Amino acid sequence: IMARFLGRIAVCEVLIPRQQTIPPDVYAALPRRNFIDPHVWSRLQRLNIVPSVLCDDHTFLRRAYTDIIGRMPTAQEVTTFLDDTSADRRAVLVDRLLQQPEFADFWANKWVDLLRPNPYRVGIKAVFNYDHWIRQSFHDRKPWDQFVRELITARGSTFRNGAVTLFRDRREPEEVATLVSRLFVGVRLECAKCHHHPFEVWGQDDFYSFAAWFAQIGRKGTGLSPPISGSEEFFFAGARGSVKHPVTGEVMTPRPLFGEAPAADSTEDSREALAAWLTSPQNHLFAQVMANRVWADLMGRGLVDPVDDFRGTNPASNPPLLKALGEHFRDSGFSLAELVRVIANSHVYQLSSLPNDTNSADTRSFSRHYRHRQRAEVLLDSIVQITGIPQDFQAMPPDSSSRQIWTHRTESVFLDTFGRPDPNQDPPCERTGESTVVQSLHLMNSEKLYVDVVSDRGLAKQLADGGKSADELAVQLYRTIFSRDPVADERQLVRSLLEAESANRRQVLEDLIWAMLNSAEFAIQD
Repeated sequence: IMARFLGRIAVCEVLIPRQQTIPPDVYAALPRRNFIDPHVWSRLQRLNIVPSVLCDDHTFLRRAYTDIIGRMPTAQEVTTFLDDTSADRRAVLVDRLLQQPEFADFWANKWVDLLRPNPYRVGIKAVFNYDHWIRQSFHDRKPWDQFVRELITARGSTFRNGAVTLFRDRREPEEVATLVSRLFVGVRLECAKCHHHPFEVWGQDDFYSFAAWFAQIGRKGTGLSPPISGSEEFFFAGARGSVKHPVTGEVMTPRPLFGEAPAADSTEDSREALAAWLTSPQNHLFAQVMANRVWADLMGRGLVDPVDDFRGTNPASNPPLLKALGEHFRDSGFSLAELVRVIANSHVYQLSSLPNDTNSADTRSFSRHYRHRQRAEVLLDSIVQITGIPQDFQAMPPDSSSRQIWTHRTESVFLDTFGRPDPNQDPPCERTGESTVVQSLHLMNSEKLYVDVVSDRGLAKQLADGGKSADELAVQLYRTIFSRDPVADERQLVRSLLEAESANRRQVLEDLIWAMLNSAEFAIQD
């Protein structure tokens, strides 16, 4: 509930629980694998909601693979995990996935998205170097605070230090301020550029004072002018430059959005003081914003949603949990892998998506896993893995995965259809997990998918020539595409199709593979 009087606002949260009271013993008996679970159970108890049951092993396996390394498990990986009877097999799997090179590629791809420069503005070599710097930072397991410090204080050549491409792409202080505030503080300052929104605390003074941190960035070399030049450009701490208030004409003094920034030495780059404030352990919002992003990636929804809109009128659905996640992230040395590990090992992450009588209406308290469409790269790379036919991408080495693509100018109708953002869009927008009719029609009518499914080098040909029984083929298909074993009805369907008198085994397998790749079960993360 929000109350507004003149220029002031106040908010409060009111919880309306279900009328049917749940005995406390129910919540006391729930598993507590780490600090996440008690925070969620406490919230659910106040709402009289009982969480769903634990998901089965094949659901967890597929969920962990797609969430952590961005692809579905192979049939052999499914078999290995399902045959493992050890009590800690899920935790062991999470640890193993976090050590895979694919982990760095997949999570770097998310930030390549968010930091993407417009290639038509900066030149293609600068885009490549920027992408390489981001990806190498993730492969080096660079702490998050170090990554952000290096980015916003970057100096040097666009050909030697990829991070400075941020300032070649966003040449005005106001442009940089908007991006930095959204990505690293979770604050949307765009509206404050022109006016003081009646429902927000940020005004023009806040916007232009924050933009002033980026006013003294010196440049040398070829700037941006039609036709766009891809030449080298250098960035350094300049002695001149200021930001003026558009109404009063006042030269704005750099000031953080809240709290106090360390005093900058007169000879120091003012961005150093901003970076110190931003990544300080005392700036709880910095850790919470990243923790919330990772939570949203793994859980299907952020504790604060949208993830870049932290404000009093959009409170977290579980403030104590958000605080605890931020503290854990900070105390781990801002380790992304450790943050993913603690969430994936929680009982909450491993809940089934199937609702019960109490939580079918819950969409924000995490009483069950929230289904969502797989990320575009997950789907495309999984199709390549399943069909066995590689995808060729412009300006990429052979056998590259889609999550390794370094520029959004690389054409892919599939990736664009399933949500790859437009590099020319400004400001960059978050991806959505929406499912659309266009996506379904694309899969159903994709000539490329058809060619891959019926290829002489594809999965159907291999299975048809393998000499396996109908039941064995059913298991192989379902483990390869759905990461699970077929139920009795599905086994019977496959058997009846393959053993029909006039059946062409290869064509039957091609039809089954095509139908399974077009199913909701393939595209949706359960």
